[in-house]
Amino acid sequence: MKTTILTAYAVCASIFAAAAQQTYQITGLLKNQGNEKIILTYFDGTKNVSNAVEAVNGSFTLSGPSPAQPVVARLNTGVDRNIYLGEQKNSMFIPSMPLNVVLSPNCKLNISGTAEDINIAKVEGDAYNESFNALRQAEGNTEAQMTQLQKDMIQLRTMGVKDGLGDVGKKMLDNRNASIAIHKKFIKEHPAALSSVWLLATSAREYSTAELQEAYNSLDASLKSSYLGMDVASRIKIMSAAATGGLAPDFTKPTPDDKMITLSQLKGKYVLIDFWGSWCAPCRASNPHLKELYARYKDKGLEILGVASEKAPELETAKILWKKAIEKDEMTWPQVINNEAGMKVDVVKLYGIDAFPTKILLDKSGNIIARWIGAESKELDEKLNTIFIK
Repeated sequence: MKTTILTAYAVCASIFAAAAQQTYQITGLLKNQGNEKIILTYFDGTKNVSNAVEAVNGSFTLSGPSPAQPVVARLNTGVDRNIYLGEQKNSMFIPSMPLNVVLSPNCKLNISGTAEDINIAKVEGDAYNESFNALRQAEGNTEAQMTQLQKDMIQLRTMGVKDGLGDVGKKMLDNRNASIAIHKKFIKEHPAALSSVWLLATSAREYSTAELQEAYNSLDASLKSSYLGMDVASRIKIMSAAATGGLAPDFTKPTPDDKMITLSQLKGKYVLIDFWGSWCAPCRASNPHLKELYARYKDKGLEILGVASEKAPELETAKILWKKAIEKDEMTWPQVINNEAGMKVDVVKLYGIDAFPTKILLDKSGNIIARWIGAESKELDEKLNTIFIK
């Protein structure tokens, strides 16, 4: 009996040891990487995980404990790839995009490409990552084109040049529509690919609630039970609650002078909720136009409520950056910050915001009547003109 128990214990210990020894390994060679760091970050379903290593002449090896289920990680380089919009590196910038890499138990991956374009590097090793290679191939150069168009738009605005804004704005809209079409087609053609559920989770904003539900229903059952699938299901619930035509979820947040504003207190006016951040170059570039709209329609019954989401890890730093941006951009309409000590309500999650800037228009009764994403919105101008110019 004792021998049997000891044998069973040994078998169990062996099984647990084998599970504990499951690791991932990523090797790679990136041109122009030099000896800069390679940084890997991911969410394992319960917490954020990070790992980093210094490359040697562009060559690197990253390894660590495997996540319990396949996850989409972000691999980035310490080489500064941000596009800065001022002479100093603390100015506004368009953040560089990372490379999406799937980590699975005991995976062994190899990455090749350049540090400057790490986001489109090739990942070899398993079917999960092959599906992301296929997605990157389907996207072509739409992402690079959008980055350049954003840079062109913001530079024109910061220089005060109005000629050409309409042309660049149209190109941005065309690019965005082309990208959306590519993504929707990819998801439809690859319902069992992890890249599809990831794409659905990260581009939910491109879908109406009904479209998102339909796309989610088409996914393989195994994907629905993944943490990404559960995230999509959660987003559908949020979007249903904050859908156009419904009553806007109420919230209370602090102002720059530490007073509190409750959204429902603004009923009786049309309210444009502007989700932005001091770090967000497209958000800041849209502020001059918001100033024009506020001056034009404030006395006619429009109120704008800025809701800032800051990226600084420390609250006090976030508040300083927020207040400086308000002052510099001369934003005279009410402002609140989503970041706050002991935050009870995350307004960004409450409204299903996953792109900045996003603007949501409420009628006098507090119902959501329209929603726009991005710095340029001809539809916003037309909507306000229809409401106030009679």
